[in-house]
Amino acid sequence: MLSMSNISQKDFEMPKNVWGIAIDDSKIQRKLLIRFFLYIGIPKERIHIKGATSADVKGFDAWAVNFIGDHPKDYFLMIIDENLDIQEEQDATRQITISGSRAISEMRSRLSVDQERRVLALIRSANDSASDVAIYNSRAHGFLPKAPIKKDSVREVLVPMWIKRFPGFQKMNSTTSGVQVSSEELGCEVVITMTDIIPCIGDIDKYASLPEDELLKKWSILWEKLHALKGDLLIMPRQASIDEAIGMITRLRGPIPPDNLHEMWQNIRSTLFLV
Repeated sequence: MLSMSNISQKDFEMPKNVWGIAIDDSKIQRKLLIRFFLYIGIPKERIHIKGATSADVKGFDAWAVNFIGDHPKDYFLMIIDENLDIQEEQDATRQITISGSRAISEMRSRLSVDQERRVLALIRSANDSASDVAIYNSRAHGFLPKAPIKKDSVREVLVPMWIKRFPGFQKMNSTTSGVQVSSEELGCEVVITMTDIIPCIGDIDKYASLPEDELLKKWSILWEKLHALKGDLLIMPRQASIDEAIGMITRLRGPIPPDNLHEMWQNIRSTLFLV
């Protein structure tokens, strides 16, 4: 059995027969997840990033079950966003949120024992309270907080998870071990800036200015947009103003909007544009 004392995170090599699979409804997050897999050693041709369409989200568990079934000798690293927001096809003004952890739980229940033991499924979320994480861990194999994606930090978090889930991976034969991702594939780091999140801020502006009765009806949609903004802020280079905005968004969480929502949103907005 392998432990972290036997291998360093820097020297860790991902086996060749691993697929990187992720789903996220955010274009920014999908771009970063490609980098995440590259940093851990999965080449681009073995990466699948889902979530660009409603069909992607609704059909993810069925797609994943079929994909795993089609690759009976491979392993699967899956990173799943917890809050997957999609627009209703019949009404573009309505939004529904699908739980990524529920989708993974459903997927795991449909896999055979042999298939499930070759999967490491991790829930990625901006909500990281003890109760939230307990739910994620009950439905998947672990939790990944949203944070800036850098090569060293990715390996520091993920290598121990991989080894805990697959302690005997070094016993695989020589045809399955030792993949290296080229420096050309890695390229330069992807840095998220205020320009990237301006569209999300614009969407929130529209909802935050609604009359009180309309705001109450649309609060679940507005909260999910605020939550998505928080997720994007969490992966930006840390600054005091960004941390302050993240804290203010977290305090908005609740079943109904706070009485002074408009004022609170303007404070968040002003804080962000100091960045």
